Amino acid sequence: MDIHHVTPATLRRGGADAVRRARRLPSWLLLLAVTSLAWASLLQAAPLTVPNGSFADAGNNGSVGGGLLGGSGSNVQIGTGPWRATYWGALGLLAPPVLQIDSNRAAIGGLAGVSALGIVNNGGYFRQTLPIAWEPNFRYVLKVDVNAGAVLGLGLLNAQGVGTAMLSGTTRIASSVSAPAVSLNLLGGNLYELTLTHVTGNTVSGNIGIDLFYEPNAVLSASLLGAVDFTNVRLEKRLIDPTPAGLAAVNSDLRTATVDTEVDPPISVQVVDSLGDGIEGIAVTFTAPETGPSATVTPNPALTDADGIAEVTTTANTVAGSYTVVAEVQGVEQQVEFPLQNTAGSAASVNSLSGAAQSAVVGSQFGQALIVEVEDEFGNPVPNVPVTFTAPAQGASATFPSSTVMTGANGQAGITPSANGTAGAYVISASVPGVGKAATFPLVNLLESDIGPGETGEPNQNGEPDALFACALLVRIVDGEGVPQPGLAVDFTAPASGPSAVLHDGENSGLSLRVETDVDGYASVEAESNGIPGRFQVSAQLAFSLTDPVLFNFNNLATGDPTFSYGFDGPCIRTTAPTADASTEGDQAE
Repeated sequence: MDIHHVTPATLRRGGADAVRRARRLPSWLLLLAVTSLAWASLLQAAPLTVPNGSFADAGNNGSVGGGLLGGSGSNVQIGTGPWRATYWGALGLLAPPVLQIDSNRAAIGGLAGVSALGIVNNGGYFRQTLPIAWEPNFRYVLKVDVNAGAVLGLGLLNAQGVGTAMLSGTTRIASSVSAPAVSLNLLGGNLYELTLTHVTGNTVSGNIGIDLFYEPNAVLSASLLGAVDFTNVRLEKRLIDPTPAGLAAVNSDLRTATVDTEVDPPISVQVVDSLGDGIEGIAVTFTAPETGPSATVTPNPALTDADGIAEVTTTANTVAGSYTVVAEVQGVEQQVEFPLQNTAGSAASVNSLSGAAQSAVVGSQFGQALIVEVEDEFGNPVPNVPVTFTAPAQGASATFPSSTVMTGANGQAGITPSANGTAGAYVISASVPGVGKAATFPLVNLLESDIGPGETGEPNQNGEPDALFACALLVRIVDGEGVPQPGLAVDFTAPASGPSAVLHDGENSGLSLRVETDVDGYASVEAESNGIPGRFQVSAQLAFSLTDPVLFNFNNLATGDPTFSYGFDGPCIRTTAPTADASTEGDQAE
């Protein structure tokens, strides 16, 4: 908001409109609307109106001066006013300067002259008297932009007699060529802001007057400035000893920042007095949440500058989410709240949340979705990231409607797979661009429920120490109609300790072997006693099936033990998958 162009009427209209609009806003936006309205109400008293201070009124355009040597004019109206001009030339020696208003400027030019008797100069000024009376015990600040087409300094302006003044009636009570409270600031190029300050005492009189002058005194014509332009005249009234009366956000819009980075734009507040002027050197304290989403604020407290503004650097912490930073000043009841939001950084990891280690019958959908969460380096969920799910291209696998899914606001993405027609175990991976390690989901496709063991071999055997058992362990896998199922895996497993047996399939040996069924649906292994006396069981489990395992009972006899516990202890004629005319022999045990 430009505090120099605010009027009470504007504030009243804008305030009413703001309240009506605020009633339809979310709560945090309502807070911003009320804060902005409160700030505007503080700013209405400070600037004083300078009629045609911008020189934009075409009715005030015109040119006076120049012409005959020694010519002059006093309080000459230019156009319809309000600026009037006074000018003079050295009698018989110099033509008066040209004073002109147009193109948003007031210009004084055409000064020159040297006589044999010494250096003499002409000069002139623009003046207007405001319809505003001086008030006691205030600080008045007059600002005007000056452009002489050259690099300027206060010393050069004073030597040339260029400047501005404040008057009471027709008397200059403060002038930039003599007052100590004057400053010159470069705005850009050859444009400068000239500031004149005057403090009134207990007794004042008359209305405020303003002069813009070029009045050289004993300046050689060779060193005279060619012309001086005055633009943008404004006047402010300020308290001599201001105390904080209000606090407002310079910009209270919602700010977002990636975690562990600076907030942009910076947070800034203005501390003003009862006239709405900014106060320098006031400490503003900023408070952010101690836990959760938050930020560090430096410096804290922060001191206001010459315009009453305190600006701080705010750095988001490593937790994503929304929060509020509060600004306050001692002695001022109101506080200012800044809504902020920390957003997650780039994706750094992808992790499985649910859906792993489950099974489904071939051709059916899995019961749980495969869900992943994508996080940044600080563990914050990252939204709007593509996650690609990949299943094996052949063998046991799964299908899903879409292979790429975007993460939601919670950083999660998921799919629900369906088992293909091949039983088996496999892994689905979920990967994210730029993240090296993918999330994995081990899955199992199960055989149809009617597929399971049919015919089995000898269930009970005794065996000599460290010798093969007489009969092979034999199972036949069939479907619900008794049709043999070739190429299916059967897992044979013996105890890992105590009485047990080493299993053999003709190529491999061990306590656990996986054997595929042959063309007739048979799978078999031979068992060799480990020499530790005692009973145990070997299981034959159809892999990727929920059917119960087939159990084979064994008894490792001690050396020289003549006792037979059960079954035939003689050698089996059939030790592998049977043929059509195979038979068994042996001695029946007690």
